[in-house]
Amino acid sequence: MKAEHLVIPTAPYTPESLCWSGDALIDWVSGGIRYGLDGSVADPSIRYGYRFDAAVSSQDGRYAAIYEKLGTKAILLRDGKQVRELNRSYYHADAYEYPIALHTLPNGRTLLAHCPEEYCRLEIEDAETGERLTRRGGDSPDVFHSRLQFSRDGRYLLSAGWLWHPVDVAYVFDVTRAIEQPESLDRPQDLELGESFLEVHTAALGTRDTLVVWCSGVDWEAVPSKKEQPEDAGGFGVYSLTERRFLSMVPVEEPLGALMVMENHAVGFFEHPKLIELTTGRVVRSWPGLATGKQGSSIIRGLPPQPPLAMDPTGCRFAVGTDKGIEVVRFTVP
Repeated sequence: MKAEHLVIPTAPYTPESLCWSGDALIDWVSGGIRYGLDGSVADPSIRYGYRFDAAVSSQDGRYAAIYEKLGTKAILLRDGKQVRELNRSYYHADAYEYPIALHTLPNGRTLLAHCPEEYCRLEIEDAETGERLTRRGGDSPDVFHSRLQFSRDGRYLLSAGWLWHPVDVAYVFDVTRAIEQPESLDRPQDLELGESFLEVHTAALGTRDTLVVWCSGVDWEAVPSKKEQPEDAGGFGVYSLTERRFLSMVPVEEPLGALMVMENHAVGFFEHPKLIELTTGRVVRSWPGLATGKQGSSIIRGLPPQPPLAMDPTGCRFAVGTDKGIEVVRFTVP
């Protein structure tokens, strides 16, 4: 897999957030500054008088949400204009990342996933109208939802959050089923690997029905392997959501951080980007001079601020805000 590294100058601006929109990157937090890969820059259209420090957007860039990672406030935007304010529970909000994600379906409807009332109650709404599509009664399990992500086709919704004490967890929900049977959002299922209790630190939805995870707690005696592994070795696994089993699980010697999955490879972003083979866990290339922070959980209180990072697994590229501007790495898949 070949990689191209380019730098987009951003002076006099310093990016505060980055989201892909076609062949451009938009800094929504800074008022919608648009940076083209050709070096063009569109000035900001607004200044927000609040502590927003992150953003997510729909694939087409029409909808975006800016939020405070360790706060309770967000704003939903459509074409750069405010639609409405969003909120989450104060409960431990200063410890873990705000849960929010957007996805536009093939029929043009854009879904908003977040936790507008309780930290443990995941909801899906129509972004345009605000209609709650998963309204239901009853209680929700004691899960701190975070790092929400829709699969590329919108079939699945991932929550990579934590349980009390704290333990990192990841759950995946079927979006169509959740809209038809909202109570299914309150029935998360653990990933299964024999008798292992897996602590899933980071996860990302891959192609088709796969989930890629970086985890600990693997019972290596239950994993087919040609050699013995240290009991405390971290695991890098590919999980089939339809077959409900791990297709592969290999040891890794260093933290992987946030993940971006591209066919047979993934990029891990702990400290700096690393290109990793899915089936072997082997690091085939890295960019040690490109700092991407030390986030390895949804719990980020106490960590230095993370640099703006935009992942585009469909386009096989990512972008990072640095003191040089915006650094973009693009991959060519054979």
